[in-house]
Amino acid sequence: MFIDVIFKLVEVFKSNFFTILSLAIVSYVIQYYINFFKRSRLPGPLPLPIIGNLHQIGDDFSSAAETFRQKYGDLIEIYMGSSRIVVISRIDLAEKVWGPLSIKNTKFIMRNAHSQGVDELGLGTKGMVLNRHLESWEFNRKFLVQSSSSPSFLRESIKLECKVNDEVFKYWKIMEKERMPVSVPDWMDAIGVDVVVTTATGKRMNSTAELFNKLNINGQKSEMQGIWQNGMKFAESIFTYNESMAFMMLLTPFIREWFPGFKNLNKKYLDNRDWINAELEKMISERRKEIENTPLDQPLEPTILTILLTTNTERDLEKISVGKRDQPLENDQLSSILREVFTGGLDTTSNTLSFVIHYIAKHRDVYLKMREEILNVYGTLDNPNILLESFEKFKYMEAVIQEAIRIFPTVAMISRAATEDVDFDGYTVEADTTVFTNLKALSHNPKYFKDPEIFNPDRFLDKGSIVKYSFLPFGNGVRMCPGRYWAMVQMKTFLIKLVSTFDLELVDKNAEAKYRYATVNRPIDINIYIKSRKD
Repeated sequence: MFIDVIFKLVEVFKSNFFTILSLAIVSYVIQYYINFFKRSRLPGPLPLPIIGNLHQIGDDFSSAAETFRQKYGDLIEIYMGSSRIVVISRIDLAEKVWGPLSIKNTKFIMRNAHSQGVDELGLGTKGMVLNRHLESWEFNRKFLVQSSSSPSFLRESIKLECKVNDEVFKYWKIMEKERMPVSVPDWMDAIGVDVVVTTATGKRMNSTAELFNKLNINGQKSEMQGIWQNGMKFAESIFTYNESMAFMMLLTPFIREWFPGFKNLNKKYLDNRDWINAELEKMISERRKEIENTPLDQPLEPTILTILLTTNTERDLEKISVGKRDQPLENDQLSSILREVFTGGLDTTSNTLSFVIHYIAKHRDVYLKMREEILNVYGTLDNPNILLESFEKFKYMEAVIQEAIRIFPTVAMISRAATEDVDFDGYTVEADTTVFTNLKALSHNPKYFKDPEIFNPDRFLDKGSIVKYSFLPFGNGVRMCPGRYWAMVQMKTFLIKLVSTFDLELVDKNAEAKYRYATVNRPIDINIYIKSRKD
């Protein structure tokens, strides 16, 4: 009898399973939207349960945010799965987020809301970019600012970059003879890796040599041998790590770990994290042994890794200390700072240079003005002796860099998160909500920039004409980019060498700058012909 009842119940359940499931789904959806509309809402697209607005955002968050801005306004909300984020596109709102210049005065000291994915990447309490532990963040930031902006470090950086550039230009002259186009993004990535890794560690990476050898021009091979091997693999891993930041920060573990496609990406990014960490540990271990085997009376070169390893030791090069930190750095601190030197110093600088090259190749008059400025500063275009002290004289070159960043920012969206509720236009944005600033919308606003789509470096020659918070190339306030001085030195050094050595021509003279979104805007399909300067 009991068995018969069980069988009947099973039959009933089987025949009504889809009806029950459908009712459950409908009930869930109704309850989701009841709760959703009860909240204090900002303008924005209606999200779907579980996935939010992911179906509308696609693989280009920057472009989607601009589309939403045009439809819903300068203050909107978007859902990444169940995570609510806010996007602002007005300078008065940007001032609220970026204006305060001290930790005590700002409500937006955090870079993002708490995220399990950020913790999984090892960034939640380490490094600088997404570190929410203020004591360690403050120390790491002060360390990087002081070490990467010290004159001794910057002079060494210029010297090493000139050496890398001279090697690259030998390759380019071989390509010139063969009338081979230069793939600018590929070369800027390789140069960036060699310059940043060599400057940071003191040991040569061989990415540019690898790139040249891959071209296989009449069997010619580079004679340069780097100490760190697999330079291009290391570079690609750093770029992948940067790409993973937005993915891990914005998507919930449920979506990352269970949704098809996302699951594979999640594994790829975490495996990449482990590979980079292992490489960093090798770099640190080898350099530590070299320092231990170096006599105390023998000076050490001022690389970032050396400064890291000697901080708070008898060989301390920079005497950097914050608060009660008076002990040598632990291995995880060393790794986190060194990793952010690479992640922050490679992608943004190399990408920006690619966009700069696109615009100066397209605008011959701008290129010639840059050349004239170099001649005025150094008195020659034939292998000028590049000095740190002369960089402040390159006003026009700096204007060119700034205009390229304005018209096509590598980082178009920068996030911050408040530590308490904040009022925006009468709307309450709750504490620990990630707020993105749409930098491209600010810098393309015709109210502040006449003809914003036109490349015109002259607009930056009068600094007083730039409305505050309309242009934030390195952010502002307490979370301003700590490596900005080094980045400008790298870009100016390369451009001085480039402009004084070659003429440039776009392969497609009508080509517009294009990009692929990967947390930052990575340039694609920028190809030029180079020709040795004759005049």
